[in-house]
Amino acid sequence: MRKNIIEKRTKLTTNTYMKEAIKYEIVIISEDDYFITIKKYLEMTDKFEISGTTLIDKDYYVVEITPLKEKYNIRFYVDNKLNVIDYYIDITYENGIKYKLPYYVDLYLDILHYPKEKEFKFFDEDELKEALNNKLISKKDYNMAFKVGNKLLKELQKNENKYFNIDVIKYINKYFK
Repeated sequence: MRKNIIEKRTKLTTNTYMKEAIKYEIVIISEDDYFITIKKYLEMTDKFEISGTTLIDKDYYVVEITPLKEKYNIRFYVDNKLNVIDYYIDITYENGIKYKLPYYVDLYLDILHYPKEKEFKFFDEDELKEALNNKLISKKDYNMAFKVGNKLLKELQKNENKYFNIDVIKYINKYFK
């Protein structure tokens, strides 16, 4: 991945999904080999919805798990009654710490949860292919994204991913109750 693209695709977990947020609280927890960023939305300009499902609103949470030794970032959407609404996973070029905050470099490919079908699938494969065609990423990066994604899909199907199985509600209760 080219350096200028890395800079454009780098996302601090404290800044993601903050467009509609007016007032919020953020907690960052450092564990052995991962970070957890919890955002509680106290006041919003508008709720954030996808396909008629509200994912972020007043008193909702977004919990991001950023493993330092993996190439993905997991996001959980949690409502005001502490129910996990949905999940979303970014395949990443790298994860790390910048300005003492967790970050990831988004590598275009995502894994979405489809609740009605009770499964996970790739999303934005076209963006990944376009990035390759436009020489924003290398063929090696392209292949790595699918290798990481396929491994992760298998782990999710078997419920064997240690980061995905973290009890995010326990962390919310510990830091916000």
